Amino acid sequence: MVDQELVRRKLSRLNMYLDKLEPIIKRSLNEYLSDFYLKSSAERMIQLIVECASDINSHVVVESGNRPPEDYTSSFIRASEVGLIKRDLADRIKGSGGMRNILVHEYMDIDDEKVYKTLPIVLSDYKEYISQVDDYLDNLK
Repeated sequence: MVDQELVRRKLSRLNMYLDKLEPIIKRSLNEYLSDFYLKSSAERMIQLIVECASDINSHVVVESGNRPPEDYTSSFIRASEVGLIKRDLADRIKGSGGMRNILVHEYMDIDDEKVYKTLPIVLSDYKEYISQVDDYLDNLK
């Protein structure tokens, strides 16, 4: 059984992380590129956003009677398969799992400009994620 209270707490936390991104997005590319703390903050927020959403995905997938997702990326596809989010959204945000891994494990050089350009997309897609998960929870009642 999906623990709605747990999911709502995680959604609240996810929303807080998105709020922390908004002031960073308002900065220019040059300001972003020249400020280590802005870049570090944005990278950390992306990490936390992906991990929080993946936790929600995994919980709902498992509580739906399925095996847990193998990784961050597949958690979004699996979430769409159990009806937590729509497939088009899953397809849009599944790549954020790979970005999270690059940022955390530094598999390759981080392209700061690419990270900066994805911030507005992260913000809008994850706000939609929150809305779809809210709708899912409302339909469980």
